[in-house]
Amino acid sequence: MVRHMRAALRAIEHDDESAWRAHVDALIEWRSQPLVQGLARLAQELSHALGDGAPSGIGQALPDACARLEHVVCVSEDASHRTLGMIEECRALLGSLPPSQSPQQAEALTGIRSRLAEMTAAQGYQDLNGQILLRVVDLVRQVHAGLGGALADARPLQLRARGHGYGPAVAGLDAAPATQDEANQLLSSLGL
Repeated sequence: MVRHMRAALRAIEHDDESAWRAHVDALIEWRSQPLVQGLARLAQELSHALGDGAPSGIGQALPDACARLEHVVCVSEDASHRTLGMIEECRALLGSLPPSQSPQQAEALTGIRSRLAEMTAAQGYQDLNGQILLRVVDLVRQVHAGLGGALADARPLQLRARGHGYGPAVAGLDAAPATQDEANQLLSSLGL
């Protein structure tokens, strides 16, 4: 660094603009190199935090993580809709019951209706979680776009093996899971 600064000063003293620019550019490159490396490392850590250990590198890991998060939003949204549909069916079934004959039956029906109302309200978490996850996806995409070239040169992280998997296969991202017939065939070939 000091060598480039002295050389830049000498270039100014000798009116050598091209040498001055070359040494200033070298100083700027030296100064920005840790920043670029830090941003690449941050991108790798972000990818790791999002649960992607793909050896294909960070350039593909962040878009893959975004697709997985979007998949989680869709799956949980579908589950929430199914749950709300079943709650409505239960309410309709309760409404079709004849008037209760005993105070215990009336109390039980009131308790069931109350719990169905609580279950409906609890499904609001899915909408909030979905909004949060989609914001994270947007942030990750912005980081990915902003880092651009720094990601192309980033080396994949050396990840520690985790004691658990990454969840079910996601269509379009993961290889198709084995079918039951393939599993049966494998077991059969092993004599089991």
